[in-house]
Amino acid sequence: MVDRGTSIAALTKAQVERLLATYDADPIGALTAALRRVLRMPDATWPELLAEAPIDAGRRQLLLSDDQASLDQLAAELNEQRRL
Repeated sequence: MVDRGTSIAALTKAQVERLLATYDADPIGALTAALRRVLRMPDATWPELLAEAPIDAGRRQLLLSDDQASLDQLAAELNEQRRL
């Protein structure tokens, strides 16, 4: 798990706009790009990012299974809060 005090970054307005612009065509790709910035892990894969994200195991499993509601919730969270 990432040390939230020093390792979590905030998305910029431009990064949030990019997330939203690409989300419908490729939700996993868009979220991967955003989480790479937020978690400061520029080369990490989707599963690696989720393993390091400060989220509970149930949510992690839903995201790994491409549960659309969970993906939408993560996108909304990143849009509104710009971080996890």
